Amino acid sequence: MDAKAIESEKRPAAALPQTSPTALWPPTSESSVASFAAVGSGAGIAFQPLIIGQFISTVTNFTSSQSSQSSQSQLRSEASKLAIYFVYLGIARFVLSYIYNTLFTYTAHIITRNIRHEYFKSALRQEVAFFDHGTGGSIAAQATSNGRMIQGGISEKLGLVFQGISAFITAFIIAFVVQWKLTLICLCIAPATLVVNGVAGGFMGVYENQILEINSKANAFSESVLSSVRTAHAFEIRDRLVDKFDEYLSSAHRIGSKLSIIFGVFFSAEYCIVYLGYGLAFWQGIRMLSGGEIVEPGGIFTVIMSVIIAATQLTMLAPYMVDFTRSATAASKLFELIDRKSEIDPYDNTGHQPSEVVGEIEFDDVTFAYPTRPGVKVLDRFSMRAHAGKVTALVGQSGSGKSTIVGLLERWYNPQSGIIKLDGHPIDQLNLSWLRKNVRLVQQEPVLFQGTVFENIKQGLVGTKWEHAPKDEQMERIQEAATTAFAHDFITNLPNGYDTEIGHRGGLLSGGQKQRIAIARSIVSQPKVLILDEATSALDPHAENVVQKALDRASDGRTTIVIAHKLATIRKADNIIVMRKGCIVEHGTHDSLLAHDGTYAQLVRVQDLAVSSHGSQPKAELESVNASKADTVTKVSAPTPYASVDNHDRNMPQKEYANYDDYKQRNIMFVIYRLLRETPELRLVYCLVLTGCIVGGATFPSQAILLSSVVDILTLPSTELEHKGNFLAAMFIVLAGGCLVSYFVLGYATNTVAQHFGHKLRKQSLHDILQQDLQFFNREENSTGALVARVDSNPQAILELMGYNIGLVLIAALNLVACSVLALVYSWKLGLVVICAGLTPLVGSGYLKIRLDAKFDRDTSKRYMISASIASEAVTSIRTIASLAIEHTVLERYTRELDEAMADSKRPLFTVIVSFAFTQSAEYWFMALGFWYGCRLLSLDQVTLYAFFVAFLGVFFSGQSASQLFQYSTSITKGVNAANYLFWLNDLQQTVRETNQTREVGPGPADTIDLDNVKFSYPLRPGIPILKGLDLRFKKGQFIALVGSSGCGKSTVIALLERFYDPSAGSIKLDSSPLPSFNPRLYRKIVALVQQEPDLFPVSIRENVAFGLSHDSSTDLEVNDSQIESALRAANAWDFVSSLPNGLATSVGFGGSQLSGGQRQRIAIARALVRDPKILLLDEATSALDTESERAVHAALAAAKDGDRITVAVAHRLSTVKDADMICVFHEGQIQEMGSHSDLIAAGGLYSKMCEAQALD
Repeated sequence: MDAKAIESEKRPAAALPQTSPTALWPPTSESSVASFAAVGSGAGIAFQPLIIGQFISTVTNFTSSQSSQSSQSQLRSEASKLAIYFVYLGIARFVLSYIYNTLFTYTAHIITRNIRHEYFKSALRQEVAFFDHGTGGSIAAQATSNGRMIQGGISEKLGLVFQGISAFITAFIIAFVVQWKLTLICLCIAPATLVVNGVAGGFMGVYENQILEINSKANAFSESVLSSVRTAHAFEIRDRLVDKFDEYLSSAHRIGSKLSIIFGVFFSAEYCIVYLGYGLAFWQGIRMLSGGEIVEPGGIFTVIMSVIIAATQLTMLAPYMVDFTRSATAASKLFELIDRKSEIDPYDNTGHQPSEVVGEIEFDDVTFAYPTRPGVKVLDRFSMRAHAGKVTALVGQSGSGKSTIVGLLERWYNPQSGIIKLDGHPIDQLNLSWLRKNVRLVQQEPVLFQGTVFENIKQGLVGTKWEHAPKDEQMERIQEAATTAFAHDFITNLPNGYDTEIGHRGGLLSGGQKQRIAIARSIVSQPKVLILDEATSALDPHAENVVQKALDRASDGRTTIVIAHKLATIRKADNIIVMRKGCIVEHGTHDSLLAHDGTYAQLVRVQDLAVSSHGSQPKAELESVNASKADTVTKVSAPTPYASVDNHDRNMPQKEYANYDDYKQRNIMFVIYRLLRETPELRLVYCLVLTGCIVGGATFPSQAILLSSVVDILTLPSTELEHKGNFLAAMFIVLAGGCLVSYFVLGYATNTVAQHFGHKLRKQSLHDILQQDLQFFNREENSTGALVARVDSNPQAILELMGYNIGLVLIAALNLVACSVLALVYSWKLGLVVICAGLTPLVGSGYLKIRLDAKFDRDTSKRYMISASIASEAVTSIRTIASLAIEHTVLERYTRELDEAMADSKRPLFTVIVSFAFTQSAEYWFMALGFWYGCRLLSLDQVTLYAFFVAFLGVFFSGQSASQLFQYSTSITKGVNAANYLFWLNDLQQTVRETNQTREVGPGPADTIDLDNVKFSYPLRPGIPILKGLDLRFKKGQFIALVGSSGCGKSTVIALLERFYDPSAGSIKLDSSPLPSFNPRLYRKIVALVQQEPDLFPVSIRENVAFGLSHDSSTDLEVNDSQIESALRAANAWDFVSSLPNGLATSVGFGGSQLSGGQRQRIAIARALVRDPKILLLDEATSALDTESERAVHAALAAAKDGDRITVAVAHRLSTVKDADMICVFHEGQIQEMGSHSDLIAAGGLYSKMCEAQALD
């Protein structure tokens, strides 16, 4: 998809949410108290001009009168009294700032928690078709990143807005009371500012919504990539996937660039209007003073200072306006889903719930097409009946509609026409949860969840009367179900029995163990209907034999619908239905269909294995073989679709910074330096930013000098006063012009920087993650959901740091330094005392707040990554969650993590806010010190009035700058933490990587591969060797098969040959050269991998197959289509691809959801064949294929067998490897026996028994 196509898909801005705000933010006493505290704090700010006005009147009266002992004493006395007022104001602001910031921040956590909860709940209640569109791919990332944006916009910033508005209103009220006429003239700046805010905010909202829409699609794509990282490594398409991701980012960048002018106009207009208002106030105020309308000089200063404070508060609200716009836009994206009405709602409690279930199922004239391809009928007027208590089997080609029947029975979808009935009741009239509780499903790739064996099987009790029963009663039912599923014995042998943790997605169990737990979970509620969708296709013969017995026992007395490609598993079915293109071609029992000698009989003949009778032994013997090995805690070799990498892929630890918690955190100066160093292309823009900041940083010192000049002329005669007053007013207009130019440059340049960083760092983040070794992805904190959230949220945090915030922070810092220097220049005594005694503690407190904020942000981010992982796990397993009807349970788990994160954040949050409150109040205390000490110096004639005011106002403005600077501490710390994570990621040294020595070293003819005494064990389980001194040789032209029980090391050999990791001991050589001597990228160009669970990316079929081509040959579209068609024909996929409305251009959807399992597998095989590899690795590559497709694919592989290719295949379905040149039978990490099919059958050993278990009668 090109950038224009991406932009064309943008939707208009979201409408206002329909969800009641009170549902997410109920009115509470806390929010009321916080609001009143913020208003009170703002009023405290506005009272400053009253004290300063009295101060100026006192000082001017002193200077205009004769300096005497009594007047000096009176000045010091008045100064002490007024200084005490500042101390009281500081105390009041400390208390009020702490209250409002604490309560608003905590309330923001509650609001964000509620929004995340409602968002995830709404995601869980959507129909499965919703996720087929790929929309669900970014749900976990949006819940995390958008939630952070919302929280950032409404936490302490909301309190600051209340405070600012209160200060604005109170300041004008005070000014009105002191001098209404002058105040009325100055009030014109308010509507002008509001107009600017309104217009700019409107444009920002439109563009920000479009950017979030594109970023949502980008997140969905990155989630697909990160959940398929093994494929990305195997085909060395990491850079190509990042380039695809970059198409989304480029589109968002183009839209974001349009914000530069808006930011420039917004900031420049804000500040220009304020300084024009100052000029107007001084011009008119001086005229009124000289005309006698204002008597006290302090009166004009009170009004003008009130206007300054009001205007300053407006300008300080400007960046918060940007944050609110982003926060509102982020919220609107979440509310789109929250307010979406599900077509099939699992939370809907309506619908009939019959008291008894018989299990009679009927499809009557059902027509169905998937919503994503409404023109392609999958079932066409389909009718069938599954009798109660009987076993009905469905067989046929991939894509013939078998699994669609499962989806319709589970009500993942509704048919376009026709009726589906359970015991005579149309299922769309039944309560959905009740239906799914009574119709249980066991899928081909069972999905287990993080937790214990007990917790996983217990999920089958959700919605039953045993859901909330005492644990003893639940355990009794669970053990009964486990016994029926032949799982009880191996469970009791686990380290902690039923309380054993099984790892992420059951990663510590073998395939057979996972499948049996899934069966126990499905039957523990004693359903009347059981659906088995390829339940044994992933299992080795031993595990299949045990699981099949479990299924036979579980089917007893239940209506059972079985979908199978292994026909041996359904020969006892009461009715076998053979399907083709959505229709029934024949049906009957196994014997009757064989007698009919039709399609079914042909399929049986293809799968039948030739086993001589002389070697036959009872199948019970096979069950004892490897029993101890199969029933120990081991890792299934096949990867899962969620993690992409199994737990065996844990090689040696990363050489540096393996644990991010151990990484030395860099400070803000280092972070900014490195970010600047790594973006030399922005040097000119940085110069513009610096120029704008220098000019902007000169405003406060300029104000101090101009205001001091005004005070200095207040005692002059009226004519001279007006003349000099006009000049000073004109200087404010000049200052306004400077702000107009500098802040436009600043706004334009900082947004340019921000958009560049957002684009570059998102791309770099995904790139750096994909460069990591596969064991990186097995760390608990590196789940797919957590990584997707980091790819989105970390660059966003840096964007906020390096965007307009860094400009405003730099301006505040420059103002702080400049005003402090100004104070020292004009009165070194006053400046030194106030800076050392007042400003230093303030800056120190602000620095402490930044440090505490940084730790707080790291801790909370870590906690929220856990909830992101749960959300991602749920979305990628939505069919399992729907079939078990455990939406409530998953939501409770997600909510529990959110609540724990909130609970853990309370104490550190309250500590951080103490520093914030101090930074907001300390300026009053050192102003009191400066006022008191300055008046003392003035009374002793140690400083002139003008110098005193310049120094005092310098101190005043430096305090304001420091206070303003630390208001951005949250954005600073989030950006610094995000940058530190990206630096850590970028600095990681991979084990399998390109080096200077291997950069140009590629493989030769690939005549032989030698495994020489290869040993391997995983670092997390060093006491469990997987491979124990393996010796093997593969030659060009050979087809080598690896067979054996799950966990015996077969797939580990495949992973070693792919160089996903290196052996612990021994060596693997290609043409006598060790694999590490080659550049991994060049080596993998001659290797192709097909996995049991194929990973497809959410692009077209053409692009998915083209990923198999080398990068150099993937640019010519004509060559591509020719090669792609040949590969698809070889994979027996061309017929179904060409029948699709868009042919090769058809999108496969998120995770290949638009295709059936068999179709996905054939596309993956075509992707491998189009590569024309010298080494072809097949890990259960045909397990999901129907018999006809499997036969055609193996014919294509056989045609290439005698050429220059080495083919290594892992297989459980032994009929697929009986023609192999050599079959290696693995047992406990070693080769038990080796030879051709006929030789091994004749030997009557382990392989012969495995064949016997799979043979059809």
